[in-house]
Formats: sequence, structure tokens, C-alpha cells
Amino acid sequence: MMQFFTQNKTAIIAAVVLALVLYGYFAFFRGPSSTDLLVLEDSPASNASQTLLATISSLNTIKLDNSIFSDPVFLSLTNFGVQIPAEPVGRRNPFAPVGSQ
Repeated sequence: MMQFFTQNKTAIIAAVVLALVLYGYFAFFRGPSSTDLLVLEDSPASNASQTLLATISSLNTIKLDNSIFSDPVFLSLTNFGVQIPAEPVGRRNPFAPVGSQ
């Protein structure tokens, strides 16, 4: 097996280089395929986007009732949140070598 590679080293290298050149040509220099082109015709996606836009525009007409914020039940709610204590701040640039600042 090793003897085959040593006898045909030039042909194998030429085949690999040719394969790389062909790959480069087809990958970078061919024209755009039909799937790469932008489709401007009516499609189900555009119908769905029109429906979404109509729904969003109908949401702009909704008026909220602010009386809930003056309700006694809302005012009796208690915040059980936890205060996060302040931590010491580290170096300005953590990736700089130690002792540079």
C-alpha cells in the first residue's frame, strides 16, 4: 500500500489539487441558484404576514382601564422581592495582564 503512494505521489497530489480547484470554482464563482433569488410573488407567507399586520393594527385600538390600580385589593398587594446587595467591582479590563493597571 505504501509503495502505491510513493509511486503515484504526483498523480495523487494533482488529483487533490484539481478537486480543491473545482470545489473553489463551484463554491465561489457560480451564479445564484433559483433558491437564492428573492421571490416577489404572493405566497402563503405574505398572506400570513398580512394577517399579522391586521391583528397588530387592531391591537392599537384597545383601551385599558386604569381603575384596577386604585382597587383596594391591588393596593393591598405586598412586594416580597429580595434586595441584591452591592458587590465590589472588578478590574476595568479583565483581559489585561495582571498588574497593568
